[in-house]
Amino acid sequence: MYLKPCCDLLERKNLKIAFIESASSGHLSAQFSIYKNSGADILLGGLVSYDPSIKIKILGIDPQLIEQHTAESAEVTVEMAIKGKTLFDQADLVVSCTGLLKHGGSESAYKPVGTFYIAIYYLNQIYRFQYLIQGSAEEKLQQLTELVSQEMLQLL
Repeated sequence: MYLKPCCDLLERKNLKIAFIESASSGHLSAQFSIYKNSGADILLGGLVSYDPSIKIKILGIDPQLIEQHTAESAEVTVEMAIKGKTLFDQADLVVSCTGLLKHGGSESAYKPVGTFYIAIYYLNQIYRFQYLIQGSAEEKLQQLTELVSQEMLQLL
């Protein structure tokens, strides 16, 4: 519902996007690449940093930030967006995502499965979002894609 209009708007505005993903495992990048006249016209690329070691070694996230807040946290997600802008310096928007798609990780009573953190780096500002999404893993990813698309439409 929101994905295609978001891709169309990015294309009309000649904006490039990059994704730094963890919990979404590349799903957001894939979804933003499939629409006719979008794909390479809007998507620069992405990085899946599912394991914390990738966040540390490739993105340069401070291990103490991960230790203090967990790999699935708003704080780490913001840092991923900032570091992602360095990797994808031609991107107008960098979207980062962490969270708990399935059981494990830093799951707790305060951070249940289905919790996702999004940070969008746009016009030198960071916009933060947090969602609690229910359903199967596939349903969560579909809902997440729509929520991210809706947020970007509002920012643009």
